[in-house]
Amino acid sequence: MPDKPSGAAAEAVDSSPAPLAAPPPRLALALNAAHQEACDALALPDPVKPVHGVRKGFKRLRALLRLAGTAREREVAALARASRRALAAIARHLAQARDTAAREDALDDLVARAGLSPAARRAASRAFAPATTSAPDAGVGTHRAALETEMAALALVLPRLGAALDDKALIAALTASYVRARRAGRAADPRDEESLHELRKEVVAQRYQMELVISAWPALGELWVDQLQRLRDKLGKHHDLAVLRARVEARPLGAGGGPLWRTQLLAAIDTRQERLAHSALLLHARLFAEKPRAFRRRLSAYMSAVSERK
Repeated sequence: MPDKPSGAAAEAVDSSPAPLAAPPPRLALALNAAHQEACDALALPDPVKPVHGVRKGFKRLRALLRLAGTAREREVAALARASRRALAAIARHLAQARDTAAREDALDDLVARAGLSPAARRAASRAFAPATTSAPDAGVGTHRAALETEMAALALVLPRLGAALDDKALIAALTASYVRARRAGRAADPRDEESLHELRKEVVAQRYQMELVISAWPALGELWVDQLQRLRDKLGKHHDLAVLRARVEARPLGAGGGPLWRTQLLAAIDTRQERLAHSALLLHARLFAEKPRAFRRRLSAYMSAVSERK
């Protein structure tokens, strides 16, 4: 007759395996990744090199915090909105380095796409170059400590913010963001720089938010995000040209009406902005042709299919 199992062995046989821990919510994973991206960039010792990575991480964080700001729990929603405002305020410290690079890129784009002469481009670059450049303020510089403090403060609240939305609430928040971007595009006037700038902000948010659902259908999700990035680039170039135009028009005119490069530059800006606005709004119409209810049903179907496979 076989021996009876010992008490410990019997307990091991009778006990059922411990349930697997639920995977982290999509929003939590994305927030943590964006936070790490900004922190990794900020850790670079050079004052200028971190600027792009920090700004990119901040934009992704702010787009995701928009979603967390729709949480049903009021305290969590308020915390998300406050965190988003804090990131926006501190990101302004990096504006100088970004604005200089954007201006030079805009001038290069005008040479390549709008017929601006290289001589006029060089003259404009010299005219807008700062008389002196302070190395510590050229990038992260003296603002590094403040940026690090903000990142540390955000890290403390990320777990709560990341748990704010389940998949159903996330789909609702993504749909609301889609609706805002859709309406902004339909209301945009190709001759109105402000309305195009408002559209750009909505597209930037949508571009980072839609990364959350790429895993539901990678081929289609990656294509969607890629096209949103194209739209963002077009609107970003248009905005950079608007900033450049304001700088040109703010310069006092001389007795002769201003140098020749000024006239050539403004004409090139007009030509390029018109093409960018037309191209951007055409792309927007294609990307946002789907009605919001259909968009929501499609996201729900994709994400439900992924959940059922697990």
